[in-house]
Amino acid sequence: MARTADPVAAARAIDDSIRIAAETIGELMEFWNFKPSMGKVWTVLYLCQDPMSAEEIVERTGLSAGSVSMTLNDLQLWGVVHRVRQDGERRRLYAAETDIWAMVTRVFKDRELKLVRRSIQSLTEALTVLEQETLTSDPSVMLRGRFVATRVRQLLDLARTGERLLERLSRSGELDLNPLRSWLDSVRRASLGA
Repeated sequence: MARTADPVAAARAIDDSIRIAAETIGELMEFWNFKPSMGKVWTVLYLCQDPMSAEEIVERTGLSAGSVSMTLNDLQLWGVVHRVRQDGERRRLYAAETDIWAMVTRVFKDRELKLVRRSIQSLTEALTVLEQETLTSDPSVMLRGRFVATRVRQLLDLARTGERLLERLSRSGELDLNPLRSWLDSVRRASLGA
């Protein structure tokens, strides 16, 4: 038989749970090279039923007012926090985007996909340099150039595969790993044949 908790203890347990979740999401965000404060602030807003003021967010997260202000600006730019207007309320209130999948796909489009595309451009440039600058009569230099070109092409193929995966993921929310498996198989076959 479940015991009835003291309302004060229950409220404290809820606050502790929110704090633990916010710290955890902050750590995850830091792993993905975002500021931990972004994860903390978003999580506190996400786990709150009502929009919150910056002052309330400071109180809940333990972050400074300046950090919360900058973090709210960053989160609004990413589209994961929105300002909310309530009748009779003069304070600025904020609420979290609750469609988690929309947030993830937005990040993939705005960050990861751009990075992969820059990588494709750079690897293509590396191949161009190899093709233009390694034509020589020295056989050892030519062999080394061919070796490096083969490996750069493999990296370029991987980047293009990643681009296709990210495009599909951000468009449809589906992730088909078959292109990655195919790439790995081709690399394995190439290394066995080398």
